[in-house]
Amino acid sequence: MIYAVSSNSNLTAHLDVDSSSRVINQSSGAVDLRSLQQQLNQESLIRLSLVNQLYTLSSDMLTVKQRMMAIAVEGRQFENKLKEMKKKIIALKNENRRMRDTQEQISVKVSNATDAGTSHASSGSQNEDSVVAFHAFTSKKLNFKTDTTVNVVYDRTSLNTHDVYNTKNGFFTAPSGGLYVFSWTSLVAEMSKFNAELLVNGERKGRANCDHELGQQGFESCSNTVPVILKTGDLVNIRTVDSLSLLGIQWSSFKGWKVQ
Repeated sequence: MIYAVSSNSNLTAHLDVDSSSRVINQSSGAVDLRSLQQQLNQESLIRLSLVNQLYTLSSDMLTVKQRMMAIAVEGRQFENKLKEMKKKIIALKNENRRMRDTQEQISVKVSNATDAGTSHASSGSQNEDSVVAFHAFTSKKLNFKTDTTVNVVYDRTSLNTHDVYNTKNGFFTAPSGGLYVFSWTSLVAEMSKFNAELLVNGERKGRANCDHELGQQGFESCSNTVPVILKTGDLVNIRTVDSLSLLGIQWSSFKGWKVQ
């Protein structure tokens, strides 16, 4: 009897130990599960935060891109406005040049009318079929500004029938209608240029390029000849286009004559 009771006590003890182990294992598993769930929740929050940050960053990038596109459009609009302003400036310069030429032509016509009246009073009317010719030249070196067009005045003449060429303002006035030939010769030194044009009543009829700006030592001589048909009172002159200087002492000249 005593032996049987002892056996039952040992068995009971083993059962109690196994039960306790299972309870401990179940408790440990529950703790690990809660820990994993907390980690998953934290990771979910982190991912959600990253998604929000990515969305905000994408929105900011879109805003920057739209602003850059707007700046590009504004830049093109500014360039277009700048081009329009440049066109207006050029148009104003051309209009100013045309008005200046018109004023010079009017002054020349008034001066010629006065001179003609004086000449007619002293010597009577001249025959329009007589020879019409002039040869004018510069007696000194002339200097110019490249960005300013000016009428070139040849201040001396070796031939000037009927005073058709005015050595004060540089204009030739046609005493009668017909075919005329005009020619000009230009001499420039090294590092200089004289680019000019022939005008009839302010309208270009010919050009001549005499550019020695990049040349070495020495001189450059250039010329051009242009035939034109004129009416009585038409004005002809030489005007600079892009010039620095023109040598004188008869090296540079302007001449013209009536052919028929």
